[in-house]
Amino acid sequence: MATTTPTSNQSVYDIISKQTQNGSSTNNSTTKTGDDALASLSGDYSNFLTLLTTQLKNQDPLSPMDATQFTQQLVQFSAVEQQINGNKKLDQLIGLQSTANAYGAVGFVGTSIAADSNDVPLQNSKAKFDYTIEKAGGAATLKILNSSGNIVMLKQVDATVGTHPVEWDGTDYFGNKLPDGKYTVSVSYTDQNTGKAIDADITSYGKVDQAVLADGKVFLKMGDVSVPLEDVIRISKPTETTDSTPDDGDTGDDDTDETSGT
Repeated sequence: MATTTPTSNQSVYDIISKQTQNGSSTNNSTTKTGDDALASLSGDYSNFLTLLTTQLKNQDPLSPMDATQFTQQLVQFSAVEQQINGNKKLDQLIGLQSTANAYGAVGFVGTSIAADSNDVPLQNSKAKFDYTIEKAGGAATLKILNSSGNIVMLKQVDATVGTHPVEWDGTDYFGNKLPDGKYTVSVSYTDQNTGKAIDADITSYGKVDQAVLADGKVFLKMGDVSVPLEDVIRISKPTETTDSTPDDGDTGDDDTDETSGT
């Protein structure tokens, strides 16, 4: 980078700023890594000292520069250097956290989970989910859509206040068996007091067969359904039973709505 001899009324910091904008030390279209930023800062700091020395040699003896200005400019360089070093340490911590998440995610494979999600996995022709009615209302309608957005099940369900477990055998309203995969569930009902339509909260159950780390976040996959770890509300270990139905945790079978195509 070529240097410019400062005049008595020019600030060294002003000259550095102009040369930084016109030179190769800054590129607005490129994000520097920590090492690149430190190397660039080191070059700018050397130029700063050269300009400062030159300015001291050429200053007006009758109107010398204020020493406070020199100190402020040096402090600015020091602050930038500390910030760059801090960012490098932060990047290292993020990398270590991502590695820890990757190792921790392995432990979820094979477990059964409950998640706040309208997406329900149909695994081995069986699916389980809960819907929660919070306010007294009229008739409640259950709707199940396939991955293409087509309705495969539509029926009236219990609309009393409370949480209602549902088991679905993977058949549509014509009794046809549907393939395993991702299905979207919704239950809507009408508030008796306001007359407004309300969507019930859905809890999805399934068995985790894969854990994926993306953008530093862990996603648990139940078949074709991917759930962020923060949406998981319960995790249970696999039981010794030969039943292939996903474990639904605390959900009992006594109050289960059997949903089928008939």
